[in-house]
Amino acid sequence: MTDSPPRSEITGLRRIELIALFGVLTVFTPIGIDLYLPALPTIAREFGTPIAAVEHSMAFFFLGLCLGQIGIGPLSDRFGRRWPILIGLLLYILGAAGCALAPGPLTLDAARFVEAVGGCAGTVLARACVRDLFPPQQAARIFAQMLLILSVSPLFAPFIGGWLLPLTGWRSLFWLQGGAALLTWGFVWRLLPESHPGSDRRLHPLHVLSDYWTIARDRRFFRFIIPATLTGAGLYVFLTGWAHVVIDLFHVRPEYFGFTFVLNGVGLIVFSQSAASWLKNHPGEPLFFTALIANATAGCLGLAFGFTGWGGLLGLLPFTFVYCAMIGTINATGSGLAMHYFGHTAGMASALIGIFLYGGGTLASAMMGAFVTPATPVPLTGLMALFGISGAATYLLFRPRRAG
Repeated sequence: MTDSPPRSEITGLRRIELIALFGVLTVFTPIGIDLYLPALPTIAREFGTPIAAVEHSMAFFFLGLCLGQIGIGPLSDRFGRRWPILIGLLLYILGAAGCALAPGPLTLDAARFVEAVGGCAGTVLARACVRDLFPPQQAARIFAQMLLILSVSPLFAPFIGGWLLPLTGWRSLFWLQGGAALLTWGFVWRLLPESHPGSDRRLHPLHVLSDYWTIARDRRFFRFIIPATLTGAGLYVFLTGWAHVVIDLFHVRPEYFGFTFVLNGVGLIVFSQSAASWLKNHPGEPLFFTALIANATAGCLGLAFGFTGWGGLLGLLPFTFVYCAMIGTINATGSGLAMHYFGHTAGMASALIGIFLYGGGTLASAMMGAFVTPATPVPLTGLMALFGISGAATYLLFRPRRAG
């Protein structure tokens, strides 16, 4: 381990190394989601339960991400970033092993919760480390660069899951997650500096809640995070219900399920990196608003095609592509704008972003799971449209009014 270098010294290969490491740490959450998506119908059949019972494991994963971040933020501001990341990776490994050994849906739900609590540490603290180590004006651009690594997950994870499923079974997908986390643990131990020396911040629950409330009610924070939470909820609806739509309704074989994710992954890469280029010389807020409008429009058009059945699965794919691609721009830009004013509490601000995003994802996933065996894509596309419109509307509602 090395001490945290001054911001001015992080250049060249060391800068690339750190951004790559932070990007890898953020990947474990989407890997925990995307890799087992093609296996949801198979797991339901093996457990002898409706698809909705297995989809609940997705909601438990999002719940673990949400609740885990309540504690990880203040702990990292108090004790530093490095050890919470290492402990979180160990929890992720434990949870993945529990999933691989699960005998039924309830055990799977519990293990998914533990896996998510561990995975959230990397997601939260990677953002906090960026805020610690780099100047505030670079944060949004670096978040967008990290998304280049993050975008590989939806591009390849469903393919890997779909092709391993008939060869090695669904349990192997969780052993793969645990093995990747173990390898990353070694890289973190070797390469990650301690970016925050800790503080004398009190950890009494009431004091922690008071600090969270102070950040959450600051207009400079919530006017970006509320729209990002709502649009992100539509993404979690998509993640929860898409396997049923593709495999059960349109009868696509699980090993080909990943092809329906390719465009989404490409969109995340293209639009997140376009955002990074834009933010070098332009303000982030106009880009944020434009992405919200595009997201809402794609949601409405997706609902129209899902309701009418025009084009079948191919008719839906362009709109899921735009919807998901805009999430990359919205989250990267919104996170950078929201954290700009909270350097002294970057860990808590980053955790609060995750609490909002994954709390919304938990509720949205549960809403999608309430449709036990939907016979059309309308519940999925309808919820996506609702959340997309709500995201754009709340941004307009919270936007500061001009004087006069």
